Amino acid sequence: MSAVILPMTPKSPQLEDGHTQISNELLEAITAHPFKQTTLRVLLALIRKTYGFNKKEDDLSASQLGALLGDMKRQHITTALNELAGMRVIHKRPGKYGSIVGVNKDYSQWLDSPKSGQVNESRTSATTSPNPGQVNESGTITSPNLGQVDSPNLGHTKDNLPKDNQQKEVTAIAVPSAADQLALLGSEAGNAPPPVDQLPLQDGSEYLPTDALVAEWSAAFPLVDVAGAFKRMRVWCNAKPANRKTRRGIEAFIVHWLARDQEKAANPDQRQSAAQHAGKGQRQHGNFRSQDYRNGVDEDGRF
Repeated sequence: MSAVILPMTPKSPQLEDGHTQISNELLEAITAHPFKQTTLRVLLALIRKTYGFNKKEDDLSASQLGALLGDMKRQHITTALNELAGMRVIHKRPGKYGSIVGVNKDYSQWLDSPKSGQVNESRTSATTSPNPGQVNESGTITSPNLGQVDSPNLGHTKDNLPKDNQQKEVTAIAVPSAADQLALLGSEAGNAPPPVDQLPLQDGSEYLPTDALVAEWSAAFPLVDVAGAFKRMRVWCNAKPANRKTRRGIEAFIVHWLARDQEKAANPDQRQSAAQHAGKGQRQHGNFRSQDYRNGVDEDGRF
């Protein structure tokens, strides 16, 4: 008896069953940017998990994104997220389930690669698709309404959008944090924080702080070269892989390191006196070849 092959039911996705809203201008910026294939797939999955649920950002784990990425390994997903953060394409900070991530809609800040330092300006011309009548100070027409409305509900997402779901206008006044204000002031004055090295973590991924955090640390520890300190931290982490930190504890490790460097820079005389004291003790009980043994030994044990 031969097997009966049933015809496959054709797929016909409908907008009423749920859809992802994204502005044409942002979508064109993504298509024009030189992303690697893996990085682009992870970015599209991130957009599905955020804009697809009318959120600007969400607390996502690599396994959640992996459910949309087929057979892509978790390590590759984590690496791609770190690359996107290094390219300033997404915002990324530690969360409860994984990382709180969201798209950086200001694509003029995007870099071609995490370490190139070159801003991609292929989509910043005056021919973008704007809202009429809005022109910035440089003369470039822009559109401020990109992406989706903000949603304060973070956590694991579920496909529970109703068919008659309509986007609602939400008006909110965003008050920047102290760290964001420091980063903004630094960029306006031409003193943006220098790029820092990524730090390897226990799970094999790498940690890259935001510019706002680097600016905050630079202001809190003015005697410390933060970029140079990160280079030493990376060397230390590579030399002692068993002592690498978790993503939850890496920032406490960084603050402790910077505080110690600040103390050393503020009190150089204490280190010098301590070194001299240690050297004096060594001379008292060492240097046997240069000692005069003819007078015997004193009561305190010295020659």
